[in-house]
Amino acid sequence: MIDPSEFLTFIEKRFQYICGVPCSFFKEFLAYLTAHEKNTRIKHIYSTREDEAIGIASGIAFSGKKALIYMQNSGLGNIGDALTSLAQLYKLPMLMLLSYRGLEIDKDFPEHSLMGEVNEPFLKVLKVPYWNLSEDNWETEMKTATKTMIETSSPVALLVEKGVLCQ
Repeated sequence: MIDPSEFLTFIEKRFQYICGVPCSFFKEFLAYLTAHEKNTRIKHIYSTREDEAIGIASGIAFSGKKALIYMQNSGLGNIGDALTSLAQLYKLPMLMLLSYRGLEIDKDFPEHSLMGEVNEPFLKVLKVPYWNLSEDNWETEMKTATKTMIETSSPVALLVEKGVLCQ
């Protein structure tokens, strides 16, 4: 598991905001963020829906600041319109952390299995560059995704498997 304090320190250097809809795959990081909110310069905004998180991050991008978004991969199905007709259309940079539910280690609910199968093809159809975030190489993967986000001025994604940001 990536150390939550190291992960937050990395994010603080590149983003001003973090927003999203919680997923248990992010629970240790989100618990750490909540416990240290007063000591961090990151502003944390909770969203009620994933497309709302895209809207919030879009507004942040319009102001010249950067947002990191987190959501369960089932929420990927909810963001299509907000992503394509707002964030991508206006070339708004944002980094999405998507839990990668539905893999063999996480076949606990039928909806996770189906979404796990279509995650990557769906991101390809949406033309969202993506990487898998790994415990061993996370800093390089985060730097690559952030660099691509800035260079293309567009949304990018990192798929996060169980155990990478939670035990």
